[in-house]
Amino acid sequence: MSEVKPNCSGAIDTVERALRVAEGDEADAVVFLSDGNLTRFASSSVHQNLSERSGSLTIRVVADGGKIGVASTSSLDDDGIRRAAELALELARRSEPAEGFAGLSRDLAPSPAVATLDEETAALDLSAKTRALKAVFDEGARVGVAFAGNFSTGVTTAAAGNSHGVRHEARTTSADALVIALGAKYSGYATRCSRRVAGVDLRSLGAEAIEKATLLAGTEETFPPGEYTVILEPAALAEAFEWMNMISLSGQAYEDGSSFFVGKLGEKLLGENVTLTDDALDRDFMPFPFDMEGLPKRRVALVDRGVLRTPALDTIAAARLGLVPTASAVSLESAEHGMAMHLAMAGGDATREEMIASTELGIWVTRFNYVNGLLDPKTALMTGMTRDGTFLIRDGRVAARLPNLRWTQSMVVALSNVDSLSRERRAIATWWNPIGATLAPTIRVRSWGITGVQG
Repeated sequence: MSEVKPNCSGAIDTVERALRVAEGDEADAVVFLSDGNLTRFASSSVHQNLSERSGSLTIRVVADGGKIGVASTSSLDDDGIRRAAELALELARRSEPAEGFAGLSRDLAPSPAVATLDEETAALDLSAKTRALKAVFDEGARVGVAFAGNFSTGVTTAAAGNSHGVRHEARTTSADALVIALGAKYSGYATRCSRRVAGVDLRSLGAEAIEKATLLAGTEETFPPGEYTVILEPAALAEAFEWMNMISLSGQAYEDGSSFFVGKLGEKLLGENVTLTDDALDRDFMPFPFDMEGLPKRRVALVDRGVLRTPALDTIAAARLGLVPTASAVSLESAEHGMAMHLAMAGGDATREEMIASTELGIWVTRFNYVNGLLDPKTALMTGMTRDGTFLIRDGRVAARLPNLRWTQSMVVALSNVDSLSRERRAIATWWNPIGATLAPTIRVRSWGITGVQG
């Protein structure tokens, strides 16, 4: 692979080089250049620092009146680019014409001006990260808690363009921390991501995880299966939304008929207090100006006050479905044909503490684990476990710790039974998404199916 410079420059130049050698009727290209650092820790000790500079090119070629081929490479020298373009053309010529494909975007509108780069984050060095982690470890030692997790920062330049003159480029920073506090018997969890390292306060996350690991230690109660009121924190909600993004909100899920959106656009299916958007323009979230087909980003309401408005669509799915693209193309080769890269749920006017105080009997959940979202995509029925801090609420107070609980729940039903949402929202990183995240409040759901206790 050709050298990727530390400042991640050259992305748009690589797009230009790819489009110059691409043959066929049309072509588009996307380039990512990244310079990142990941610090892993366990037993309150840093055990790995991984720094990586990487680059990738994806090129899509349209040939013979609508046949599409896509190829990717991490070799960004002239030979590597040429071979990728040739492979994309060969794959296009061997494919069937794409049904309903209307051609690549000719939208030359500029991408919106959003702040994607934070100089403090771009300049952060390893010693500063280590000092911040040591402060967290020292606080854990004071209360008998050890920490595990990871802390990553990085700079990425993304560029997209096509043979019709579309050109976009953005240089971004990101910071993401995941902290698990491990006590003698219990664990606690906290996570957050941001464009700015200042938005990921490690000491605050450490304190949050300590609270979850130590709160009401030794008071564990059992809990029978049944329907209960639950208070879900952002990390739990984001895990469920990860699945919904694929099985409910994507263009492919809509096109193949598995999404609960099918046949119900314009109908009120969820609670009036539920609004879900793909919003890359929120400056306090993870702002980004364009999708991977080079369409300018905008705020798109997927669900507006309970009314289903549109799935997330790339141009191919939109053309086949007769709908409007939502600038939600994750990559040029994504089988999902549109996903909400900046999935955000609108908040409310409550606090978590107010939700607890007004709950007669319920469960407070930190996060989910081992989720399976494929039980029944038409109702977004999924199952999973609670983890790293599950608590019993009785008579308006946190009364005891609970073991990890198995749950099975339709998210369509759950999002029809939300009776409280927090003002505060938190950005949670997603494993598949290089430019966005999930932004979620804490919510209270009136009825949630608990089906068992971890054995």
